Order: sequence, then C-alpha cells, then structure tokens
Amino acid sequence: MGQSGGSERPYLEALAAALDAYEPPSAEWTDELWERYERAEAEEHVLRTKPDDWTDELWEQYRSTEVPEPHPPLTQEQEHLFAQERDRERLMSAVQHLLESLNERLEATGLQEPEWAAALAERWAGLNLYAFPAARLLYGLGAPRGEAALLRLVVDDALDGEDRQVVREWLMNLRKPRNRALGRQPQEGETPLLPPEVRSLADSWGMDGRGTEPEVNRENAAAVRAALETLLPARRPAVPEPPPERVTMGDEEPEVPPDWVSVRMLLRDLMPHPRAVTRERMAEVRREAARMGLETPGDFAERWTMRIGAWLAGSMFSWLCAARREPVDLAPWAVDLAEQYVLRGFAAEDAERFLDLSTDIDPRSVAALERLKEAGAI
Repeated sequence: MGQSGGSERPYLEALAAALDAYEPPSAEWTDELWERYERAEAEEHVLRTKPDDWTDELWEQYRSTEVPEPHPPLTQEQEHLFAQERDRERLMSAVQHLLESLNERLEATGLQEPEWAAALAERWAGLNLYAFPAARLLYGLGAPRGEAALLRLVVDDALDGEDRQVVREWLMNLRKPRNRALGRQPQEGETPLLPPEVRSLADSWGMDGRGTEPEVNRENAAAVRAALETLLPARRPAVPEPPPERVTMGDEEPEVPPDWVSVRMLLRDLMPHPRAVTRERMAEVRREAARMGLETPGDFAERWTMRIGAWLAGSMFSWLCAARREPVDLAPWAVDLAEQYVLRGFAAEDAERFLDLSTDIDPRSVAALERLKEAGAI
C-alpha cells in the first residue's frame, strides 16, 4: 500500500483484522520448549542462508557453530505449536508494519479517522508485545485522543516494565510543553522550599539540566559558599543523596530506569530554577508523577527538596572545580565544606572530585582525602 492519496481506512481495517486474529502463545509452552523453538528457528535460518559458492564441508563447519548440539525430531504436537508460533510472529510483524505506515501517513498528511487509529493503537500497546510504534502513533495524535489513551496505558498494571516505560516517555514528551509553560509562570504567593541563599542563585545552577555555569568571580564564589553552607544537612541522610546514575555499558541489557529519573524530568520542567521550588509546584509535580504511574510514597516535598538541594550542591562543586585555579578566595572554606559533604553522603561524588582535582594546588585537599579514607567515607 502506498502512502500518498486516499484514506488510511485500508490500513485500519487490516490492523483491526490482525488484532482480532491475534492469540497469545499456548499454555503448553515451557522454557525447554521455547529453547527448542529458538534452536529450530536458528537452524532454519542457517539452512536458508547458505551461500551458493560454499562447499558442503565449509557449510557443515559453519552450521555446526550455529546449531552446535543435535536434537531429537519434533513430535507432531510440537510441530503444531511451532507452526502456530511462526504464524503469530508473522502476524505481529504485519501489525508493526501497519502501525509504521500509519505513523508515516500521520506525519505526512494527518489521519482522517483519528479516533479509530487511537483505539487500535491503544489496544495493541496493551498486549505487551512491542509498544513503541503504537505509543509513537498516540503521541502523534496528541490531545485529546492520543493523550487520553497514553494516560490510561501508563497506569495499566497489565503492562510490563519496558512497555510502560516506552508509553511514559512518549506521554512525558507530549505533556512537556504544558509542564514547561507552568514552570515559566511567576511564583507570586507561593511558598518557597529552599532557603534564600539558594533561591538567589542564578537560573543556570543545575535545575534545568543544561549545565551552564555562572562566571568565575569573587561575587559568585561568595554566593556558592553561602548556598553550600545552608544546604549541608545537619546529619547524614538515611541513604546517600542524590541517587547514583546507572549507565548501561557494552553488551549489558538495558534496564527500566528507576522512577526517580522520570520524576527529575518533571521537576526540571515545572521548577526550572531554584526560586521556582515551591510547595505548590511540588504538589503539582506529585500529581503529574501519579498521572505517569510513578511511585510517590512518603513526604514527597521533603524528599525531593532534599534531592534538589543535593543536585544543586553537586553543580556548585563542579563550578568550584573550574574556579579552583582562579583568584576568587576559595581556601580554606571550599576544602572544609567538600570534606563535610563527603562525610554526610550529600553530593559526595562531586565534592570528592573537587578534592581530587585540588590536590595539586592545595595541600589541605590531600589531608582531607586521607581523613576521608581513614573514616571509610571514600
């Protein structure tokens, strides 16, 4: 089917028919049987892809590496199950192509029957098979139809973790303009949650995630000192703050990120600078997080105000790293504060990095690192 001209109805009819025909795998499947099926499919793939110019000896050598272990012939029942699974996979592939075609038509010319398209996309996403093209279509349809479907899906307990995350990411992208517009509104009459020394910091101090740092001068150094002294917690938190980032490396399987990663994205949209961290906006972040199916237990405002403070402190220690060679009067207070931050498990990674980078210009950093090692803090 071509993209240009006409209605998308043939695509929608084919998609509806495919969804009606879809059946989940039989309960007869076991882990061992799935392994047999994958091996059989691998062997079929090898047999189908033999190059014409290969000798039989070379081909058998290659084939033995692809399907190294012989297996007994399939029973009639197993052959039937395998044939059903191949049909199911072909059907799934057809659905994916139909959804991609609808996405292309939506981007090119729009859809004439968006209600039907949204209903079918929502139905497919709810099957836990591969939500991406359906969630993308719902995102493209926007409000109200696509957004309403995504809002239902993201709190559907039947969705597995990966598909729920896919739905959440598209939904957050869709609602981002709305949240950023709220974040730009003035804060008159709202109750601030951060102390004055922190609220007076420049807008670029880490809240919006852009990484822009203020100019290195004595005035900013004094503001950093006042803010860090105010943010330092009186005692070590029950768990280090902020939580460590986990980055998938190499061939590791990607993991569904913890809920706090998505909450942080909402915070940055609704509270783009320190003075916007207010009780009213924190309540709106919590409501938006609940709409996204995110966990928000306990004292949400207290926990996230502390976490924001840790991120802000971390950005200030990054600024101190850049300022350490400049004549802005950092010693000895910067080293003393960095040591205390590491001891309290608060922005500890950034504080330790500042100490490490300062060892060549300030012997107090060397002594502080030695004390931290003796205390088991690093």
